[in-house]
Amino acid sequence: MQNKITRILLIEDNPGDTRLVREALAETAAARFDLVTEIDLASGLAALAAQHIDAILLDLSLPDTTGFDTFTNLHEKAPQVPIILLTGADDDAQAAQAVRMGAQDYLVKGQVEGREITRAIRYAIERKRLEERLQFLATHDDLTGLPNRRLFHDRMERAIEHSRRFQKETREKWGLAVALLDLDSFKTVNDTLGHAQGDLLLQAVADRLERSTRKSDTLARMGGDEFTMIYENVAGRQDAEILASKIQAVFSSPFQLGNNFLDITASIGISLYPSDGEDGEALLRQADIAMYRAKRQRNTFWFYEMCKEESSR
Repeated sequence: MQNKITRILLIEDNPGDTRLVREALAETAAARFDLVTEIDLASGLAALAAQHIDAILLDLSLPDTTGFDTFTNLHEKAPQVPIILLTGADDDAQAAQAVRMGAQDYLVKGQVEGREITRAIRYAIERKRLEERLQFLATHDDLTGLPNRRLFHDRMERAIEHSRRFQKETREKWGLAVALLDLDSFKTVNDTLGHAQGDLLLQAVADRLERSTRKSDTLARMGGDEFTMIYENVAGRQDAEILASKIQAVFSSPFQLGNNFLDITASIGISLYPSDGEDGEALLRQADIAMYRAKRQRNTFWFYEMCKEESSR
């Protein structure tokens, strides 16, 4: 089986240093590299935009930028690509600063051979993947891959600020809706089929909900069998009712888990910004109250406004 080809972008304006890097990489038979070379930062950024790059070898001194700015300009444009610096003997301080700011490693020109460059590239790619995985796990649910509670609250604050600014600038009454969904009889699934099947059900529910949610909205798993949605650009209760009906449609057909076909329903509580609250904590609290009222009937949705109307009778 052939080794995977690793595409390296070398941004270096010195032809001699470029030749030495190319020769050093060619010395290593255990790895296969496709070396893309550019002589300045602008052309390097263009190459990044045009093709997939696995790692970058970057000279800090280029015709269009020099020093620490060379790294920061590139890192801001391509934070997901691991960067290894190629430095002169007197650039150690700037290189060390760049490593503290996100560069994966640095190598001193003329003091490295093929095996060392290969090892640095491999480790840089592996470390970057690990960093991204840890960052993902910090903000996403491990079972479903959806945003977790932490990311949901961040998205909520941004959505509220966006809605507040939009209303102020346009004087339109567009707001947002927060929906809290709880599966009916999920405990029975766990008790009768086991937790492994319960996890598969949660994944299947998440998949259906995700496919029915607009890209501009947020779907998250808060824990257990609770899911939350933020729907932006909602004019009012009538708009939110249409969205709630779409959520219910997700459960209109059975979920297949192996040989089992499960008819699952959900109870949904909905709050509206700004009428039911002007911050995320209040909106979630009101949606929770509405959701527990919906669970009395099951397979339905309630608005917080309906709870207030009921209590005032």
